[in-house]
Amino acid sequence: MVKIYVDAREAPSGIPEALRELGAEVEMANLEVGDYVLSADLCLERKTAVDLVQSIVDGRFINQTNKMALSFKRNIWLIEGDIFAVRSKIHPDALDGALSYLAVVMGQTVLWYKTPKRAAGIIFRMLSHETKGLGYIPPMRKGKVPAGTGQAVFSVEGFDGCGPVAARKLLEHFRSVYAVVNASVEDLLAVKGIGPKKAQALYDGWHYQIPEGERIADQLTLLADPPAAQPLV
Repeated sequence: MVKIYVDAREAPSGIPEALRELGAEVEMANLEVGDYVLSADLCLERKTAVDLVQSIVDGRFINQTNKMALSFKRNIWLIEGDIFAVRSKIHPDALDGALSYLAVVMGQTVLWYKTPKRAAGIIFRMLSHETKGLGYIPPMRKGKVPAGTGQAVFSVEGFDGCGPVAARKLLEHFRSVYAVVNASVEDLLAVKGIGPKKAQALYDGWHYQIPEGERIADQLTLLADPPAAQPLV
């Protein structure tokens, strides 16, 4: 059973009880930061649309955002309802700015929900992913393609910086995926539309060697991490 720490003020929302019904072990506490702590790295703040708008107006929003960034590596805001439908004197541009500040400047995620049951479902799924992982390894690319030319184009288009136009030009010139990936930088430059920068990038990508002892799964996880939070200026 997975455990989640929930702020005591969340009891009236019905979400803690819904989480228990889903199978989570819920421990109520007076949390200093956030409403739901899913792990030592992950915190979730839940607000109604009205409360979020009011917190932007009275300044609590910035304070909470920075406290979360200082306390946890990853932070999520779960919002009930539409903040743009809230009757308030605040200009919609200010709401846009607040959402952009969360996502771009602070690297924090914003999600919406409609009912406590749906909120519990989202939180429980995130808790499961945080404690158990995804449960399977997702493919970087998927989809069936016809054998022969179709498979060749599909393969070359998977190279970094190689779109459909470049892929077709490369295959028309070299006639096979094998010849493409074994081409030198000078050979690549002979293809119309392939400049020095792209040729070098393609060559480096094909010849990259994963360091001994490095786990591919760890590197893919690092690629998926959100940007580090930045201090206010």
